[in-house]
Amino acid sequence: MKKKSGTTGHTFAGQSEGDYLVEWLNNEEAQLMGATREELRAEVRTRKRIAQLVDNLNQSAEAFFREGKSDPVLIQRIDAELARHSLRVKVLHPQDTGKHKTFAAPKWMFGWYSSAGSRDAEMIFRIVRLGERGLLARVRTCAKCGRWFYAKFNHQRFCTNRCQVLHYQTSEEWKARRRESYRERNF
Repeated sequence: MKKKSGTTGHTFAGQSEGDYLVEWLNNEEAQLMGATREELRAEVRTRKRIAQLVDNLNQSAEAFFREGKSDPVLIQRIDAELARHSLRVKVLHPQDTGKHKTFAAPKWMFGWYSSAGSRDAEMIFRIVRLGERGLLARVRTCAKCGRWFYAKFNHQRFCTNRCQVLHYQTSEEWKARRRESYRERNF
């Protein structure tokens, strides 16, 4: 059945924050069009550091559930990286919450800043929010292509159906079943 134009699909818990973080992590080149080479290099280094932070946080959580305790060396690395990004908040502007209310109730819009840059602060804040909601483990890399994606379901291992199919078509189990089916058809 076709979707009606203008409608949106189901949004999963944490998906908007996760998708934004994943899009930023997957962007190989900096989004700064007029950026210098040094700014581009700094942007790539930051992406790698934050990607490593997400990996370390997910590894630490897995170790905690597997062994019942956290790896102190991994926790120290996580704390050191988070210390690089001390966050500051700044008021951007109030926003009208709706015209059908009997009195004005503004919704405040805040921006997050860090000595490492506002974009870095925003990504760290998204990581923290996903972590607090227990959804950070859903930000993971595809088992086939290695791209970052937000898993809508806990068991999801691939970013797209294409990667899933390619993975299974290159597995020895699939090849053996294919050979067996081919033999049965030809005899």
